[in-house]
Amino acid sequence: MFAPPKKVELESLHIPATSETPEVNLVADGGLSRIEGKSLPENAFEFYEPVVLWMRQFALRADTPLMLELKFDYFNSSSGRYLFEILNILEQSRHKQSYRIIWRCDKDDELMIDKGEELKSLIDVPFEVRVV
Repeated sequence: MFAPPKKVELESLHIPATSETPEVNLVADGGLSRIEGKSLPENAFEFYEPVVLWMRQFALRADTPLMLELKFDYFNSSSGRYLFEILNILEQSRHKQSYRIIWRCDKDDELMIDKGEELKSLIDVPFEVRVV
């Protein structure tokens, strides 16, 4: 007999920024979560694995909205792969309409504006590119 997965109590996740990795603040009780900074980790899998696992657990929860603010100075292609995976987890959730992605970027950073617009076009989750 198949037993549904148990709902695990989820804790907030904080990973401090380094010169090569962004700061990650994921809030378990919903509200505003952030990933911000430069993302050039030597091993993107190692850095992003806890973030991906956290998002998978969060997406199983039916009662918690999420506002995820992303602001990158730069990210490499391996980081981009994990960013897309994180957003895809949210998109695949049956709760995706209670999620909101805000891609913040500086008005003179055409590369990050373009990256935000590209991700927005690929993901069916409420997504705003906010140029400041």
